[in-house]
Amino acid sequence: MIKLTKICFFFSCVAFAQFSPVVGEEGTIAIHMDSPLFTSWAEKGHLERGWIDISDTTQGKVTFGEIGFAYGAPDPKVLSLGDGGAATFFFEQTLFDGEGYDFAVYENGFDDHFLELAFVEVSSDGNNFIRFPSQSETSIDTQIGAFDLLETRKIHNLAGKYPAKWGTPFDLSELEDDDNLDVKAISHIRIVDVVGSIDTVFCSHDAQGRIVNDPWPTPFESGGFDLDAIGVIHQNSLSIEDHAEVLIYPNPVSIHSTLHLSTPYALVNVKLIDVHGYVQYVDYEVRNPLSKYISREGLYVLEYEVLGQLHRRKLIIRQ
Repeated sequence: MIKLTKICFFFSCVAFAQFSPVVGEEGTIAIHMDSPLFTSWAEKGHLERGWIDISDTTQGKVTFGEIGFAYGAPDPKVLSLGDGGAATFFFEQTLFDGEGYDFAVYENGFDDHFLELAFVEVSSDGNNFIRFPSQSETSIDTQIGAFDLLETRKIHNLAGKYPAKWGTPFDLSELEDDDNLDVKAISHIRIVDVVGSIDTVFCSHDAQGRIVNDPWPTPFESGGFDLDAIGVIHQNSLSIEDHAEVLIYPNPVSIHSTLHLSTPYALVNVKLIDVHGYVQYVDYEVRNPLSKYISREGLYVLEYEVLGQLHRRKLIIRQ
């Protein structure tokens, strides 16, 4: 009987995943707004406002903010979506599925646990929108109130997982098998507020069919998800023409290998920058292995100046 109890307890523990943790902890996927990974920011879109309280629509819809508040890099101005509201953004120069994460969504949460969530959808034709497979393992035994807290590790593929200035990233490769989507040419991103009610009449569900427990109700003019910005990492408008005179190889490169930069011009201020903005200057003329400068693999930005102009190239470093 004792053995059976232990076995049951073991299976009940492993049934639940633990997703990426809060900012600052090992394994976090949060990307700071100042990361050099970003090539552009959302600048064009339209808004469908949601309700102040979906369970009492006589209160009307939220009014706080405007679509332009979500344009550009994160700043103090935000757009409140309200219960079930949505904002859709159009990109003339489409996004593509590159190495690692492809874009990140920013909310204005003021700490690691006071979070408001939203679904993220993308489209390559403006008609068929495909939602990222979200997961919420927050208990639904008790409703999360307007000022209650959420645990970051129990949330995955939902915007708002991280506080202000730290974006929740998304990887288009997760959607590559959908026949209604071209992950090499994403033209639209839609952010849809999670109605956090655990009442089955009004609730939202994750990709597993589970109710998403989120701060609710938020009966204010600024209720619901507060969208700050969408940062683009991989965008088809970018080309390597500006870097034609500088040959960088190999890429990807092993952390135990030497990176080669071949150019007829003098390069200055050569540095490696990780996704958290950590900067390490590199002496590219001395053939040191990259392990001399950095300690872990991942996606980096190689930044350098040539002929008075600043350039950045993405660099994949592997073990």
